[in-house]
Amino acid sequence: MNAAIDQQVNTPLRLDFAKGLAMRVVRRPEGFWLVAAEVAACMKLEVKDLLKALGEPLGRPLRLADEAEPVLCLSEGELDDVFRRIKKPGARRLRRWWLEETRPALLQEAGAANTAETLHLALALAAEAAQQVSRAVMEAVLREPGTWQHSRWVVALDYAPNNKQRWPHGRLIGLNSSVSTLSGMAELIAPPGKMPATSAELLKLATACQQRLAARLDKLPG
Repeated sequence: MNAAIDQQVNTPLRLDFAKGLAMRVVRRPEGFWLVAAEVAACMKLEVKDLLKALGEPLGRPLRLADEAEPVLCLSEGELDDVFRRIKKPGARRLRRWWLEETRPALLQEAGAANTAETLHLALALAAEAAQQVSRAVMEAVLREPGTWQHSRWVVALDYAPNNKQRWPHGRLIGLNSSVSTLSGMAELIAPPGKMPATSAELLKLATACQQRLAARLDKLPG
């Protein structure tokens, strides 16, 4: 350890990295810190082997609320060194988890996003959405063969924290299509030039609205 022990007691966020493997993240004014032993465990290394591979003394002992003794932690800069120097599958996976998922979520300004419970939910929803989008797109392509080089999708997702059943649904829509509620569609159509539409399209839409309204008026008591 290459620094004096900071006497401040830090309360870490305990986040799920993989099955049976949690990662504690400490948020301090100078940035985020991760527990060195847990970083090493992601790559199936011992801490001493991790530090040896980096070729220089790294880390800083921090007092954590859930530990009796100071724990060696790595700063974000030192974690970047890990990503650059260690070429193991675990390092690549940790890099994606930290840089693409967890760190952006932690940097959200909204106070609620800084709680462990909300962060867990955000990460779970992101992972679930990725799986469901993949499945929905695959089923839609198999169901409706076509050219997919340029396409837009509407995907409906289903998520429940304790329910592994999923009912995703994907649908290909035209590049000139818009997804909107009926009231939102009126706001898009009314201002000139806001939503491109031909006279024929506007006439077709107006006719449909008139027919629906006429049918509804016919049902009203005289």
